Amino acid sequence: MHQLNLPIGGFIRQSLIDYPGNIASVIFLSGCNMRCYYCHNPQLVLPRLIKKNSPISVNEIMDWIEKNADLLDAVVITGGEPTLHPSLPHFLRILKRLSLSIKLDTNGTNSRMIEYLIGKRLIDYVAMDIKAPLRLEKYREICGPTFTEQQLQEIKKSVDLLINGGLDYEFRTTLNASLSLADIRDIISAIKGRYYLQMPNENNRTVLNPLRMGKIAIDASCIPDLAATMQQVTLEVR
Repeated sequence: MHQLNLPIGGFIRQSLIDYPGNIASVIFLSGCNMRCYYCHNPQLVLPRLIKKNSPISVNEIMDWIEKNADLLDAVVITGGEPTLHPSLPHFLRILKRLSLSIKLDTNGTNSRMIEYLIGKRLIDYVAMDIKAPLRLEKYREICGPTFTEQQLQEIKKSVDLLINGGLDYEFRTTLNASLSLADIRDIISAIKGRYYLQMPNENNRTVLNPLRMGKIAIDASCIPDLAATMQQVTLEVR
């Protein structure tokens, strides 16, 4: 029995797309400190929707993973925002005993947790979302008015951690109506390494704030030319 207070809001037994090159289970943790209007998992973000979710126990998840570890390469921890939960390191230690690689999805607002997980070798890959250029007003435009300067500084620290930390990582941005090509250039100027541009959820009715959804502001045909001018990143659209 695993006695952990970890709010699991969803579980995919096997995925071929969430950790490229690996067969991975995907664990969704509830709770988030952002309110991105295009978020496609509002049931993991909004407290009133989280309360409606059927709880999934850690024991239920671990029983399946332990029995099927030979069929897996990895586990993806996503959300919500996983680094909000103090019990995350303990959970990752349990998973690591099964010789599985761990990928963490994060918005970067808890650099201390990310640094700890890297230092203790509890994660093998980080996918960090860069929502916007690293400016307070732009992040608030996308992530909501409660986004703070402290959170922005945490994101900057997390970017530096990944670039200099020796761990495999990627940065990624979801394209939306609020981001221009100039914004993407600004993001690229602040990062290094693999950088992915993602398309938003096509079903606007399931996102956090459908009324904010609009036409993507960037012409996708411009991306190859942009990539050719930015030597510090490897840019792809997916």
